[in-house]
Amino acid sequence: MKLTRRLALAAPLCLAGLSGRAATPVPSGLSALAIRSANILSFHADGSRLFEFRAAFGRESGAKRVRDDARTPIGDYTLLPARRSARWRWFLPIDYPNESDIARGRAAGLSRGQLGDEIGVHGFGDWPPIDLAAGHGVGWNWTAGCISVTYAELEVIRTLVHRPIPIRIAP
Repeated sequence: MKLTRRLALAAPLCLAGLSGRAATPVPSGLSALAIRSANILSFHADGSRLFEFRAAFGRESGAKRVRDDARTPIGDYTLLPARRSARWRWFLPIDYPNESDIARGRAAGLSRGQLGDEIGVHGFGDWPPIDLAAGHGVGWNWTAGCISVTYAELEVIRTLVHRPIPIRIAP
């Protein structure tokens, strides 16, 4: 997590809401930007960057085409509020496949089911090499197509995202 003056000021506000999400202020104009080539997931409000995290992406490069291709989708999506996850503690779904993905799939002769689903932002899980790599800032892409951050960063993100927000995923 890149510590900036803005992060130092905003983090206590976000973390204060861990027990009561309604008390956490939500910046207006909140959006997210994921850049696979830089291994970055950032959150912005009103044109200013609030948070920037190192992130892992899908194992394979290029835009997601079909289920189980280990690629992260590329394009404009919606990031939804967190839900509990037995595997990742929390999971923030991304609306993949969206309408343009479905249309592109249809044009290629693919059904919606063949495109895949369950893409989102989650934690690293219990595999120590992943935690070790993340702790050392290694941009090791290992997911099946999701975006992964540390559990501490996931706590900040889940308290920040109370309603659907736009997320752009860039190559």
